[in-house]
Amino acid sequence: MALSPLAHSQTSQVSNTSQTLATGSHESTFTLPDSQRRIEVASYVPEGADAKTPIVFVLTGLKRNAEDYRDAWIDAADEYGFTIVVPRFSKQDYPGVAGYNLGNLVSADGQLNPPEAWSYNVIDGLFSDFERSGQTERQRYYLFGHSAGCQFVHRMLTFSPQSRVQAAICSAAGWWTLPDTDNEWPYGLKGAPVEVDRDAQRQLAGLNLLVTVGAEDTDPWHKYLRRSYQAMAQGNNRVERAWIYYKTAEQKANRYGFDFHWAFQTVPDVGHDNAGIAPFAAEQFAAFERDGAFDVVTPVTPPDSTPQR
Repeated sequence: MALSPLAHSQTSQVSNTSQTLATGSHESTFTLPDSQRRIEVASYVPEGADAKTPIVFVLTGLKRNAEDYRDAWIDAADEYGFTIVVPRFSKQDYPGVAGYNLGNLVSADGQLNPPEAWSYNVIDGLFSDFERSGQTERQRYYLFGHSAGCQFVHRMLTFSPQSRVQAAICSAAGWWTLPDTDNEWPYGLKGAPVEVDRDAQRQLAGLNLLVTVGAEDTDPWHKYLRRSYQAMAQGNNRVERAWIYYKTAEQKANRYGFDFHWAFQTVPDVGHDNAGIAPFAAEQFAAFERDGAFDVVTPVTPPDSTPQR
């Protein structure tokens, strides 16, 4: 799926009609040729960036506040030399949880949407467009999502494990689609609108994924924390739920003999805060860029999830 740019405009309203992302903070609008939907992108390109600069796609929380998420990554982008791209999925074209978090896999009347309509496939499409325009010569990109953006990311990797992701970091989802067929969709893969077969499960386990959450993201009554029966079965708070997701994947990989390349780490002194997680995530992408692995040690025992007073 290719994307064609409509226009590029700097936040100071200076126009730029080229197909590449200009240096600094910008907002751009792209058209998805297969569906003719438009998608806005907030971006930041550091000074000195070139076609070899790593691209980090950042997925927002439920407010879809792309500029705020972009701004939270600017210092890290300057420090480590990353281009930051934050898509804003419109609530008109990608409404609610179904349209964004759950990938727009099905229409409002319950019919399976074609792959070109899935929100998950927008990311590879943008990256391919950057390739064609000369924005990047790299083969793969980094992927980060926080809260609802983490829900997006882990399901994108589940349903599109062949995506061109070099490494991904998934932070503080309120609830998860566990990578098993014991739990009903959307809390598991049983009855999912798109089958995730054994080969796709193997690919998912083999991806470079860091599951993370703020160590103080332990409020069981957080206003955005889903408390349905199925969500509560995953834990009382985001720390517990992130650990359950990671351990479920690890256990399934061991059961079926999959290579398992995931890691888990909490971020000290951080609650449910994208800006607090961003520096840690950027540091980990820099470590992966340098060493081909995240610089974390996955704990053997569950992290402390005692609510902070």
